[in-house]
Amino acid sequence: MHLRQIMKAIVRQPVWAAAAVAPLIPALGAFAPDPWLPAGIAMTVLCLLAAAVYVRLHRTLGRVRTAATAPDPAKSCRVLKLTEQKRRMIERWEARLNHGWSTTAGARLAGIAADSEKGHRETQIQALAALCGHRADRARRKRRPRTLRVDIVIASTLNLRGGTTSANEAEILAYLSAGLTVALVHHPVKERAMARPVDPKILALVDDERVFEVRAGDTVHCDLAIVRFPVAFEHLMEDRPRIEAARTVLLVNQTPFEEYGPTGGYGTAWSIRDVHRNVTEWLGAHTWYAIGPAVRDVLRAHHAEEMAGIDLAEDFWYETIDIAAWTPAERRVRAEGDPIRIGRHSRDHVTKFPNMAKRLRAAYPSAPDIEVHMLGGHDALHRILGTIPPGWTSHPFGTMSAVDFLGGVDVYAYFIDENLLEAFGRAPLEAMAAGVPCILSPDFAELFGDGAVYCEPDEVEAHTRLLAADPVYYAERAAAGRRVVHERFSPQALLHRVNGLGVNIAAPIRTDDLLTLEGAR
Repeated sequence: MHLRQIMKAIVRQPVWAAAAVAPLIPALGAFAPDPWLPAGIAMTVLCLLAAAVYVRLHRTLGRVRTAATAPDPAKSCRVLKLTEQKRRMIERWEARLNHGWSTTAGARLAGIAADSEKGHRETQIQALAALCGHRADRARRKRRPRTLRVDIVIASTLNLRGGTTSANEAEILAYLSAGLTVALVHHPVKERAMARPVDPKILALVDDERVFEVRAGDTVHCDLAIVRFPVAFEHLMEDRPRIEAARTVLLVNQTPFEEYGPTGGYGTAWSIRDVHRNVTEWLGAHTWYAIGPAVRDVLRAHHAEEMAGIDLAEDFWYETIDIAAWTPAERRVRAEGDPIRIGRHSRDHVTKFPNMAKRLRAAYPSAPDIEVHMLGGHDALHRILGTIPPGWTSHPFGTMSAVDFLGGVDVYAYFIDENLLEAFGRAPLEAMAAGVPCILSPDFAELFGDGAVYCEPDEVEAHTRLLAADPVYYAERAAAGRRVVHERFSPQALLHRVNGLGVNIAAPIRTDDLLTLEGAR
């Protein structure tokens, strides 16, 4: 080989030329003044050589990856745009993969990605991307599984908007006020807003000192495990922590059917048998607690056969509310001659209002000296009535805080769809805690007792005028509502309940600070 050819080869393959020369460098020791000099040179050359080989291999790997994802010309006729149906299918499996069902979802997506003969290439790529994204997210969030010892575990759907999240938040705050420690397990509802993050109000309470967020792989020992929102546990998630509880309760805050009529229920929300089986599989034997009389009566009247063998408590697990947190900073004081302001608040759904326009207008009467103020329900009112009536003010849901809204009304009236069974009634509870006299449907009488006035929609106007005309009677009804809230729904009532279930509460629970008429004034 001529010298010129040798030089060209060295220029084309410098790495391999250096590798060939490196072993000869120590032979230069025979001619060097210091015998260690060639060895040092050889080590330096070898290090540089290793670095060069790494760079070359890294570039080669990049070219291989690019080639692997490039369309195959032989199969280019099969590369189609992802259809809407297939896109939704991939998104559904990806949501399961990332939010509790990684075993079955991972296997399904891996099967789609590997099915080169039957599947479209774009579907394969999206399935593979979902798997890669899941693995990258796990690596980014990875932490060692931990073992905790806390007083109470709450397993619930923590990304909901509305009453369940408010109930969870109120209970956590009550437990913290008594010096208890709490672990939180987020259990999504399968196929329902699975990707929605945990509510910021709940996340703000997590400090890893008194409130812990528990993940799959963790182990938690506790005195009491509380499972809330049974619809979530109809499909038990695969990625869950191990919970060792001395006592477990399931809080039934939603009825198995969405609505009930003369012939029974319709619109299935969840299965009693599936929920009981899944909670037993995960947490063992447990007791069911209805959150109020309405749920208890439905379970007994419409689901007696399914409830056979299930331990249903005789008492209720009422929701919790802190009167101090629901006392408005500013309260409306109606001057003589000012219109009477009737208010109500709820989420914007037609079932939260009487389903007939006549009953709706009767429950919220129009008169020159009466105003009706609504927070939430703007769209529902348009669907039922066609428009917002004169004298009504409608604030879209979320445009102002509920406590500020309640501070600006004189009387609170709450009537709903006659076919809807309200599992509890969080909205009127908040109004009572805010010190607003309440006028409610007789369906709420057992739940709230002496805390409200009960009547039919066409009697609301008369009761409203009676309250407005007699300041002493008005103050008595406001005080009665707050007294019932304290006795049944306060943090102190909740702490008494969990103490009876084995949770040790070191701080004494006050029971003698009932609200007085003078305080309500």
